[in-house]
Amino acid sequence: MNRSDLLQYETRMALKNGKTVPVRPVLPTDESFIVDLLNKLSSDSIYLRFLRPVKALPKELLFQLTHLDYQRNFALAAVIREDEKDAIIGVARYGYDPQEQLTDFAIVVRDDWQHLGLGKQMLSKIFAIGRKQGIGRFVSIVDSTNIAMKRILRELDYPVNYSYEKGFTQVEVLV
Repeated sequence: MNRSDLLQYETRMALKNGKTVPVRPVLPTDESFIVDLLNKLSSDSIYLRFLRPVKALPKELLFQLTHLDYQRNFALAAVIREDEKDAIIGVARYGYDPQEQLTDFAIVVRDDWQHLGLGKQMLSKIFAIGRKQGIGRFVSIVDSTNIAMKRILRELDYPVNYSYEKGFTQVEVLV
């Protein structure tokens, strides 16, 4: 998919605080923005996203997070202007895992932008994009204490199945 094909996925999302935030597909040139986002997340937010402490993203993972085929692997970024430069404040993604034969999903929103409805809107949008690509089932492993994720999924009103194992919850969303 070329850059002009990606324009169809650009949008603006209205937040509970009255601001609107531009959202666009993650691009290969976003590596430094993703690193900056990670550096601005609290240790709790990092843990809830990666299920372990993460100080830095390995180069291979950073490449994987930013170099997408926009079909089986897709990600959206919420981008703001901050200190006279762009900054990513949220990322929602899905990715097909051929070994597990499932499509994983994830969302992270910078702590100072949480509770404004951004994560819910981004997750809804990423599910809709996946559905257009023929994906009807998304799976994620979340910490069992991740109340925010469970609330968002409940509010999105998709059928969701939960299974619990060793302190973690597998979430299956049917779209």
